[in-house]
Amino acid sequence: MPMTSAERAEKPPTVTAPTDGGGIHVRSVSKVFPNGTTALEPTDLAVGEGQFVSIVGPSGCGKSTLLRIIAGLTPATTGECSMPTGSRRAFVFQDATLLPWRTVRKNAQLLLELEGFDKAERERRAAEALKLVSLEGFEKVYPRNLSGGMKMRLSLARALGLQPKLFLMDEPFSALDELTRETLQDELLRIWSSEGFTALFVTHNLYEAVYLSSRVVVMSARPGRIVADIDVPLPYPRTPDIRQAPEFNEVSAKVSAALRGGAVQ
Repeated sequence: MPMTSAERAEKPPTVTAPTDGGGIHVRSVSKVFPNGTTALEPTDLAVGEGQFVSIVGPSGCGKSTLLRIIAGLTPATTGECSMPTGSRRAFVFQDATLLPWRTVRKNAQLLLELEGFDKAERERRAAEALKLVSLEGFEKVYPRNLSGGMKMRLSLARALGLQPKLFLMDEPFSALDELTRETLQDELLRIWSSEGFTALFVTHNLYEAVYLSSRVVVMSARPGRIVADIDVPLPYPRTPDIRQAPEFNEVSAKVSAALRGGAVQ
């Protein structure tokens, strides 16, 4: 039976505290659009510095809205988000959003140009980022000559050039075939492990969320609210064969049950 507003008010969303003084703190954040649509009910969330946390939920539940509010791309109606002073944020969209008239090297430097870095620093950081995503040797290639997976690698490199402390990703692998998607999941975990940023990752794919994350946050159908915050007690580094492990299936079942429970309002 659907929960009433009063019942939801008596059962606030789960909040897991950061492991230290850093990370992300979301307090009573909500979003009501000008047309009156409530996309996000007052939401609390805490992500510890260096954690990899995924957000899953039905289409239209407000998970991308929450991510954009944290990124500073969309204003919240109520509440606030806080993180350590000076923490640089980088955002990766579902589409690679590359500029077709710029080479791989120049696309990788775009955000650095907008941030005002000098030429030498742009070139150094872009070269390091392209190496991180295994795009060395493609610096002079244009986006039209890249595969879908390579375009997304370039999108990741463009954001990594900022050397972010907080990496926000909105379904970056959703348009890719399964094999490419799994390959990029492994690449992302490798980069996260080496760079040590805090990662917040939105996806529709619960198995992707479990494979990548130390925690999976589950949201209900619109108006979105957090209905579960599930630990993923699987050790890093993770390899593809962990997807067949009983522990992986157990956590996936918990996430699936939470998704089904929050689907009907």
